[in-house]
Amino acid sequence: MGKKKNKPKFRCKSEVQKKAIAANYARMAAQKKRYAPPPQQPKPQPRSSVTPKKEFPDKFPFWARFKPNKNRTTLVIDEEQVKRKNSDTVDDCFVHREAIHCDDDNKYVLSGDYEKVFPNPDTSDNSPMYLKRPHKHPKRMFAPHNKNLTMPEDLRQRYEKNNVKNKGDDKKE
Repeated sequence: MGKKKNKPKFRCKSEVQKKAIAANYARMAAQKKRYAPPPQQPKPQPRSSVTPKKEFPDKFPFWARFKPNKNRTTLVIDEEQVKRKNSDTVDDCFVHREAIHCDDDNKYVLSGDYEKVFPNPDTSDNSPMYLKRPHKHPKRMFAPHNKNLTMPEDLRQRYEKNNVKNKGDDKKE
């Protein structure tokens, strides 16, 4: 690969050439204006000036999107406060289990590291869904899920106990 040589800046050799270039630009602008799509009318604004933001459900477990990992589906099972390793700050975190798809003959699935979810919460998907082991990440890394996924009853019963809060934490005196 050779280096690109610096070419000298183009300069018109005569006034006739300048006028021809200007005329060509004017002709192209007129064509562009002629074939431009008609201007669209502005869309009507919603009645309230603030668009409601989709929030997380109040009860565990629920489905969400895990932002850092390609917005993958994840099952949020609890929330905890976790102290950061290198500082004294404490983050509000969700405890979650990421959902994946893989073949039944996959060595990781056969080793027992993943739990198969039956029936698949996404009714439009035929391949089985598996849950990874629990991890903790800050709440800002999660987004509400955009699909309406069903919750298998065994998962609901297992993680419903996380909805019970300490009575001492709720009282403000």
